[in-house]
Amino acid sequence: MGFMDKFKDQMAQGQELAKQAGVDAGGVAGAGMPTQAQADYAQLANKIAARGIPCKATINSITPTGVVDVVNKEYAIAVTVEGNGETYDATINQYLTDEALPSYQPGVAFDAKADPDDRNGLLLFGLAA
Repeated sequence: MGFMDKFKDQMAQGQELAKQAGVDAGGVAGAGMPTQAQADYAQLANKIAARGIPCKATINSITPTGVVDVVNKEYAIAVTVEGNGETYDATINQYLTDEALPSYQPGVAFDAKADPDDRNGLLLFGLAA
């Protein structure tokens, strides 16, 4: 399954979870209203999926932030990025399922996409080939 297929699947899951949390398609929230940070994260993910710059990110460390949405936990992931100009270090926040977490370990390289307007805005989306 390609990145866009995975992204569309995640978006569909997110929409379903939003419905379960009381958020309708127009963004009106009930008791499960997403935080501004979660809304910003979703906006960044959409932007990166549409216009992100492909690169590779190798995990240096991963730490839970303590933030949990309906089913996923947020992690601060320190990475070294290659393929987006010169090599650089960045720390990103990304939501992961418990099932995905074992793949996100120090030393593991991921295909990523960077925000074209802020190279520190990244999403990891699959193990690097």
